[in-house]
Amino acid sequence: MNPGNHKSAIEEKRALLTRVRVVVEHYEQHSTSGARIMRGVRYDLAVRATDVNGDACLFPACGCARADCAARPSCPPPALPRWIGRAGR
Repeated sequence: MNPGNHKSAIEEKRALLTRVRVVVEHYEQHSTSGARIMRGVRYDLAVRATDVNGDACLFPACGCARADCAARPSCPPPALPRWIGRAGR
């Protein structure tokens, strides 16, 4: 296996996870039942992000611009209160 291809595949997965999070946040903000419906999608995003980045990954609840925990020390703190508040709507 070419290590370059593996790295590229991981970057593609991270980019896809980030795009899905944008869609989830849009539906949470602009749909009356969006937060309730998107709860399962957020869970799926979290599972997929930990598959890519490891168990310490907080995506999509973190403030990271990308689904990438490589720069963990500079990762903003999680926006859990904001996310939990949306989920309860």
